[in-house]
Amino acid sequence: MSTEKISTIEVNSLEEYLGYVNRNHASDKRSLSVFRGQSEDFPLLPKLARLYNDARILRNFFDAEKAMLHDFERQAAIYTSLSMTQWELMSLAQHHGMATRLLDWTENPLLAMWFAVAKPAKERMPPEKGKKSAVVWVLTPGEEDYMDVSDKNVIDIKRTKIIVPRHSNARVRVQAGLFTVHFIGEADKKFVQLESNRYFKKKLDKFVIPAENFPAIRSDLDRCGINSGTMFPDLSGLASHIEWKHTELEDEGL
Repeated sequence: MSTEKISTIEVNSLEEYLGYVNRNHASDKRSLSVFRGQSEDFPLLPKLARLYNDARILRNFFDAEKAMLHDFERQAAIYTSLSMTQWELMSLAQHHGMATRLLDWTENPLLAMWFAVAKPAKERMPPEKGKKSAVVWVLTPGEEDYMDVSDKNVIDIKRTKIIVPRHSNARVRVQAGLFTVHFIGEADKKFVQLESNRYFKKKLDKFVIPAENFPAIRSDLDRCGINSGTMFPDLSGLASHIEWKHTELEDEGL
């Protein structure tokens, strides 16, 4: 097994972050980097993996996944008239909070940074002191890493790949959303986190953002038009943004 470590870069400002992205991850139609912001450095695993990633209960995983998708398709019909592939149905469920085997990414590095620093940093668990850093992952996939969303074979995928869904709602479009769809290994019968996946680990970089830089980066993002009001184009997003403008989070105004 390779012991090569993923490149990790600490950034302390939005300017520093964008400078690195522009120098090393500039857009290329044939090699477009995608980004994922996280409020802390937890493994690159989808929500459903965190519920079922145990050999003792994995035997129930496929039945649960099929049942959840079936129920969502049946009951969501009153909210959408679109004819969707199973992948598009899964991505819609993911965007509305249901646990799936999808993991969210975005083509926009600013959006990923916002997800990383939008809220105050979390406290470290004792005996560690201080607050947790946020991270932004950068993945630069090849053409071979994408799959056709018209493929109806939702369950029996051969390896983890990337899907780009049809923009079936405004949130997916605004957030330039796409997903990694995660494979369950036959040998160990579990999901493999992306940073350990042999197809992807050499294509990943990681930015680390110390907690003390969250407020300044958050304000800089707002000046660039990246805030809850633009990220979530509905009344809830608007209300959240207005509240933030007229109050202070616990890490602001210090």
